[in-house]
Amino acid sequence: MNNTNNSSRPLLSIIVASYNYENFIPECLESILNQTYKNVEIVIFDDASTDRTPCIIREYEAKHPGKIKSIFNTENCGPAHSRDRAIRAASGEYITTLDSDDYYIDSRKLEKEMDIIIDFQNQTGKDVVSFSNIVWVDRDKNRLGVWGNPSNIKEGRIFNQVMGRSIMIPRDYVMKKELYFEAGGYDPRFPPYEDWDLKIRLAFRYEFYYTGVEGTAYRQHGKGLSSPPIPLHIQWMRNVFNENIKLEKDESKQSEIIGEFESFIKNLEKRLENG
Repeated sequence: MNNTNNSSRPLLSIIVASYNYENFIPECLESILNQTYKNVEIVIFDDASTDRTPCIIREYEAKHPGKIKSIFNTENCGPAHSRDRAIRAASGEYITTLDSDDYYIDSRKLEKEMDIIIDFQNQTGKDVVSFSNIVWVDRDKNRLGVWGNPSNIKEGRIFNQVMGRSIMIPRDYVMKKELYFEAGGYDPRFPPYEDWDLKIRLAFRYEFYYTGVEGTAYRQHGKGLSSPPIPLHIQWMRNVFNENIKLEKDESKQSEIIGEFESFIKNLEKRLENG
């Protein structure tokens, strides 16, 4: 086991995009500070919050000098802009993200993900992306379910499955910062699915590997991505899908991906019909 208190380990920047989550952001930041991987910086981009979130961020920055870097926007520009600007301001060789209403559920999450990446580099010389499982919780932290299971968590080359949305799509994964730019970064044309769009392009270029632990608690509280109606989600997803399907040049594989995606869409439509 690597000594995670050793500052010689690579610097990892955690990108926290924040907007009006005064009730949740302290738990988000505490969960990062309590990670066993210690050589981290927290880069918070507040997207013009109107509640006490900016005050809370400044309090944490003063309490943890040199550990937290804050950026405050004067106008709300959305998560794609916020995350991109924070990534560009990050000092770490490696990056990951965590929304300010979510939190790390396992203190070893970052350590295990960094171990995978470093092991692959030492053994094969190649860059990979590492990820953990996700747990759904309500606003009061009551456990609602687990995102991934043995049947829908895949590793290695997962481009086809990420495009077709036939597996658990990783989130809050760790990677080298340069991979973000090589893949083209967040595209602001695709809110609120700019994160899926980026993952598609990352999965086209790099392999993804799983830690086997539950890493992030994803909070469902009636706001954010899950709140708009399903037909609007479907239109947003089709925009991303149509932009990226051209990455697959093999027509037979392309047809397979289209079939998986349409099956996923049908399941969403059934949810709509069933209320």
